[in-house]
Parts: sequence; C-alpha cells; structure tokens
Amino acid sequence: MNTTTAHAHRHGAGALTGRPGAALSAALGVTLALMIVEALGGWWTGSLALLADAGHLLVDVGSLGFGLLAAGIASRPVSAEMSYGYRRAEILAAATNAIVLWAVALAIGHEALARLRTPHPVAAPGMLGVAVLALAGNLVASTLLVRAQGESLNVRAALAHVLADAAAAVGTIAAGLVILVTRWTPADAIVSLGVAALLIAGSWPLLREALRILMEGTPPGLSLPEVHQAIAAASGVCEVHDLHIWSLTSGIAAVSAHVRVDDGADAQEVLARLGTMLRERFGLSHVTLQVETSEFLDPWHPRCAPGADPHGAPGAIIPP
Repeated sequence: MNTTTAHAHRHGAGALTGRPGAALSAALGVTLALMIVEALGGWWTGSLALLADAGHLLVDVGSLGFGLLAAGIASRPVSAEMSYGYRRAEILAAATNAIVLWAVALAIGHEALARLRTPHPVAAPGMLGVAVLALAGNLVASTLLVRAQGESLNVRAALAHVLADAAAAVGTIAAGLVILVTRWTPADAIVSLGVAALLIAGSWPLLREALRILMEGTPPGLSLPEVHQAIAAASGVCEVHDLHIWSLTSGIAAVSAHVRVDDGADAQEVLARLGTMLRERFGLSHVTLQVETSEFLDPWHPRCAPGADPHGAPGAIIPP
C-alpha cells in the first residue's frame, strides 16, 4: 500500500463573532422594544395587523436570542468529541427560525380569515402611528444586519425576519390609511393574510439551504461532475473516485476524494497542484485528498500507464 492523504483548511470563516454578534445584539434590542410597542398598540387600537406583527416580533426576539447563543456555540474550538467543531449550530438555529415562522404564519392566517368573516373595529389613527414607528425601527435593525450578514446563514435568517417585519409595517400603514379614509376594516385582516404569506415565502429559501447543509448536499454554485472532471484532467492523475462535496456550515465548503496517480508520478507534487486548484478555482476551503498508486489497488482494478500525458490528460488505463 502506498497512499498519501492531504488536508488543507481555512479556519474561522464561519464563526459568528465580532461584528455579526454585535449586530445581532443591537437588532435584538431594537426588536424587543418594537414588540412591546406593537403589542400595546395592537391591543389599544384593535388592529390584528399590529398584533400579528407583534407576534412575529416575539418570534424574532426568540430567534435573535437563539442566534446569539448559536453564535457563541459556533465559535467554540474543535474537540475530541466534536472534530468539526460547532459550526453547524447556526444552521440548526436558522432551520428552527424558519419552521417557527411557518407556525406563526399559519396562526396569523387563521385569525385573519376569522376576522374577514366577522369584521372587528379598528382605531385607524393609532394603528397608523404605531406602524410608522415600527417601520422606522425595522429599517434601523435591518441596516445593522445587512452590514454584518456576510456568508452567515444565521444572520441572514435574522435579516429575513426583520425585513418581513418592515414589509408588514408598510402593509399595516396602507391598511391604516384605507381604514382612516373609507372605514373599511377588512383591510386590516387582508394585510394580515399578506404578512402570513410573506413569512412563508421569505423563510422557504433559508429552510431549504439549511436542510441542504444538514443533509450534506453539494453547495449551490458547485458542480460535482465539473470538479471531478477538473481533478481527472490534471497532469499525473489517472483516476478519481469517492468524490464528495458538502458544506460544513454556510460559506465553508469541503471536498474529499481518492485520487489515483500515474505510476512514477510525484504524488506530493500532484497533491499540491490539486489542492491549489480546488481552492482557487472552486473556492473549496476544506480539502482532503487521499493519493493512491497502483500498489494500493486490488487485483481486479485496472492499472495506470507509467507517466502522465504531457498535455495534462489522465494517463491511459492498462488492463491487469
């Protein structure tokens, strides 16, 4: 047996510390204040749209707090028990946030339909004033998160919550104006249905990406056949098998493969070139390659021709 295994890593790319953590903390403070204002305003004015948004903000407070907790966990170093560290804590937080958003959306939709059947009086001036204040607060929180989101799925999930709140505030302002001018109170319930639909639509991409990472699917933007072809076409490479590409967490893609080199090729030199190519061409920051020679093969495997094609094509296969 003659094998060589190489590892190339760029650590620290996914930890949610420093600026992202501070942005989450600031957004949490703004969101908590807005939740209290909208809950009191919805109770005072009788507006379901305000109460629905206050309920969404309650979820936001929990999700942002969960996000901060996940940020601290994700930054913990690797250990003997957790050899990849805790980076996927933020993915679990993002998936949980998305699922909770769906539950809130269903609850809002149910109450909105009930109010369409039985209209409820709404104090439009107070509803309008609270909605304007909520929009201003959501814009402040979203600005903080946009500047810090980077490649963090956790911060992006928090941003999706805040942007949904901002859109809901715009809808509530519109409903308040309609009720103020026409006294048509079903506008409040209709806006609430729009908020519910917005929550589901906004959370679906985050949930889909979180599930892809948890299921170790190939990251978006990367083609496994293309990576396989690039490795196989490298000078000195005879054959590639057991190729896997997945995400350790958002923004950190990993690859592993068994690479059989031509007999007589310099395995270390081939390995160095492949590692550089995978990082620079495909952005794969965590590279693990096991280089094998014909001595490693079982008797029924074909053998590679000595030497590599001078034009970079893989060596010819010689039957045993």
